[in-house]
Amino acid sequence: MDSQSGLFDSFKSTFSLSSIVWLITLWIVYRVSIALYNISPLHPLYRFPGPKISGATYLYEAYYDWWLLGRYGKVIARMHQQYGPIVRINPDELHCSDPAFTDEIYAGPGRVRDKWQHQLNTGGAGPVSVTGFSTVPHELHRARKASLAKFFSRQQVTKLENEVHDFAQATMNKMLASAGKGAFNVKEAFNCFTADVMSQYAFGEPMGFVAQEGWEPNFASWVNSFFKSAYTMRHNTLARKTAQFMPFMADYLGKDIQTVLRIMNVTIPGYINEALKNPDNGRVFAVMMSDPEALSEEQRYRFSGEGFNFLLAGTETTAATLTVFTYWLLAKPHIYQRIISDLSNAKIDIQHLKWVKIEKCPYFWATLQECLRMMPGVSHRSARIAREEDLHYKSADGKAEWVIPRGTPIGMTSMINHWNTELFPNPDDFAPERWLLPDGQPNHQLEKKLIAFGKGSRSCVGENLAYCELYIMAAFMALGVIPRARLVDTTVEDISYDHDLIVVQTKKGSISVRIAIE
Repeated sequence: MDSQSGLFDSFKSTFSLSSIVWLITLWIVYRVSIALYNISPLHPLYRFPGPKISGATYLYEAYYDWWLLGRYGKVIARMHQQYGPIVRINPDELHCSDPAFTDEIYAGPGRVRDKWQHQLNTGGAGPVSVTGFSTVPHELHRARKASLAKFFSRQQVTKLENEVHDFAQATMNKMLASAGKGAFNVKEAFNCFTADVMSQYAFGEPMGFVAQEGWEPNFASWVNSFFKSAYTMRHNTLARKTAQFMPFMADYLGKDIQTVLRIMNVTIPGYINEALKNPDNGRVFAVMMSDPEALSEEQRYRFSGEGFNFLLAGTETTAATLTVFTYWLLAKPHIYQRIISDLSNAKIDIQHLKWVKIEKCPYFWATLQECLRMMPGVSHRSARIAREEDLHYKSADGKAEWVIPRGTPIGMTSMINHWNTELFPNPDDFAPERWLLPDGQPNHQLEKKLIAFGKGSRSCVGENLAYCELYIMAAFMALGVIPRARLVDTTVEDISYDHDLIVVQTKKGSISVRIAIE
């Protein structure tokens, strides 16, 4: 008993109140010292302009992204207005607003570009954290992407275009069957379409969202849980590590994190296992895992993350672009009339829709480019690290010139580049004409300024499939649905950028366009 009492007294003396106060004081001094170093001449980014507080501590970024929920992008835009084309947005990261520098930041495969772990932390935990998308080193990412890219080549997508066509037609028919039954959110319909296409493409079977009676539930409800937890994971190290190393603790980290981990660890592996039962269908995972017995647990774990990423990247983004397309064709009838004229001139009708023919219609192409400008796949910034070279920036007017030290994360934001008034005058206006040359042909040089699908060696691997879906589904909408549809309780604010949760969010939350079929 005496020994226990002595041990307790020793514990009390070791962790006395004064000791705890001293530990807290030392921690505060340590953090303040780091902040002071960050804004001192000793720091390699000291000379770059920006608010001192953003250069001193990550708390500034966390306040706008985590506490105020995805609003740092607009703060960065204001920084550029005040400080110029290159600004320091946190202790270790720079941001550029000049589209002319895009190909330097997002260089092609011949130049090394790593990702930055701080931004990849939005993936948080679980299988997504070890996927190709979440891979930091350039060389490892290149190897992982190569094994997937062949499945998403233009040639491969063209072979399976009929499946996209069938899902698009089924989606259109389901919309038309709702005539007289009240309004619905067309984005939910597009989420069903894109999720079924992607699951069929990747796993060999659709998730059944188009075939169900209504438009909900759909994959968007799971995706939204991921988006809502993204900035929590980026800025909350404890939550991220807890979910990653002790999955059973996820039940105590909130409903959104629970949902995300369940989808990654249970639902997606289930689809992959079903694909393995039918290896002859030639689907992505059936081929990649053709010898499942030889796969390590680590590889199985990563493939579950890749499957989630396919659905995450291939559903919400394309669905949002199609939603914007639908809104503007209904809100601006003259655009709709030009679309119909464009399709008619190319002798395209609803019975004979082919991606390669539709994309050659100049005004149709221009309209989708404008949709991608206003509703890109990802709305938050994306940084790259030039590990082996300094980057040399010089503005067109010669007033700004910087050398970005090798190893420094620097990125761009689509919602800043796409609102560049020199490239896109009156950027708030939806104007497909801006994408056409004086002779009415597509302006492909302007197209190169878009970063809707990313750029360089790390661009979206599913870009071809996304374009196929966009052209086919948009054509079905223009020819079959729009003539019988009307907007219901929807304004431009319902599709307008207010903040981001990786993807565009409006003042009300996710974008939403309600239509009724007559």
